[in-house]
Amino acid sequence: MGNQNKIQQNIENIQEDDQSYVINLDEIVEQWIRSIWNKAKTKSLSRFKHEDLLIKINWKHVSFIQNNINYYNSSISKFSRTIFRTNFDNKTTNEHSYTFATEKSTKSIFKFTFTRNVYKSQESTIVFHLPEQIIKLNNDIQCEQTIPFGKDTTIEYEKFWDVNSQIRVPSLTRIIAELNIDEEEFRSRFSVSIQFSGHITATISTRQAPNTYLKFIRGDIVKVIYQAMKNNPRLNVFKLIQGNSPSICFIIYGKCLFRYGVKQNIVVNQELLEKPSVSYPNMPSAPLEFCY
Repeated sequence: MGNQNKIQQNIENIQEDDQSYVINLDEIVEQWIRSIWNKAKTKSLSRFKHEDLLIKINWKHVSFIQNNINYYNSSISKFSRTIFRTNFDNKTTNEHSYTFATEKSTKSIFKFTFTRNVYKSQESTIVFHLPEQIIKLNNDIQCEQTIPFGKDTTIEYEKFWDVNSQIRVPSLTRIIAELNIDEEEFRSRFSVSIQFSGHITATISTRQAPNTYLKFIRGDIVKVIYQAMKNNPRLNVFKLIQGNSPSICFIIYGKCLFRYGVKQNIVVNQELLEKPSVSYPNMPSAPLEFCY
């Protein structure tokens, strides 16, 4: 009854589309295992209390297949930021040439947040194929991002930018040179359906002797989930796919945020300097650098 209440509470948390919730597959399977145990236990096994039992679930014989990622309600915003700035001051009466050279880096961020997903104790992965417009602008980024099954994940890549240009500075002039990066921020919702089938296995032992198995249980995961759906209508977020090889389908929902640099720009501004009261002929000042 306790496990049934946990499953119910997980699903009753659904109030809004944005509210995150998780259906724990382990809890559904454990509830089924305990029902099998109660029906099949012998008189000698009846002396063990439920709280003394240790259940180990094995998902290795259940296959999970994902379909293509569907991005929707997408938007792209563009902005620019300065990652390096330096001043070239020429306080002489002659023109001088300076070298504007630097190498800086920015971070490309790929953030995935799940608003509806399922959980199981043995991890699997989901492969996200990035939208085509992002791949074209980021040749150095993998077009497929692999993240843990149903787990909020942020992936970061370092992207390098460099400049090596000659700057000619007129007499009594300050040149302000900046390295600016044009960036994009892609926000979207996503959905991906997964189908799973196969056989679930589990061992039951006691917490006092975890390596001494009292019972081995094996069952069809499709039948286990389908039976749980009939007993709990709120589990109808699962769908039974019938056919020669029946499977269970579940749609995962979430949100993603991708932020990445697309182009570098060198911006040059100039301003006049006051003529110094004491002059030092043909001696340019050293540049003053600011790093961000």
